Amino acid sequence: MIHFLPESFSESAEAEAPVVAGPYAEAVARLASIRQALACVDEVAGDPPSESMAEAKLAAGWPVASPARQRVYDARSARIASAAAAGLETIASHHDAGRRPNSAALARFRDEIGRGVESVDQLFSL
Repeated sequence: MIHFLPESFSESAEAEAPVVAGPYAEAVARLASIRQALACVDEVAGDPPSESMAEAKLAAGWPVASPARQRVYDARSARIASAAAAGLETIASHHDAGRRPNSAALARFRDEIGRGVESVDQLFSL
């Protein structure tokens, strides 16, 4: 197993610890996973993955965002992540049953998740 904690105090005194990722690391990871879900849906639909700079904007805006804006992000991203997980589960169950998901349903799902990513993007673009 790889780990990045020193084995002993003497080792920790010899090497300085790298700067810990900012407090927004979890927020950026959540948004990246939502965008990955969106890319999966694009692939199932036969479309190229959508492009967005949402993670970069979030990473730049999080450290200076007010606690209220961070809470809004948490609520929005949790809702979007839940919807993405439910949609991917439905797509997987169709695949497991040997059926292709309805193209109109895929388009609606992709639009919903895309709008969710855009809403987070706008939150940190202000």
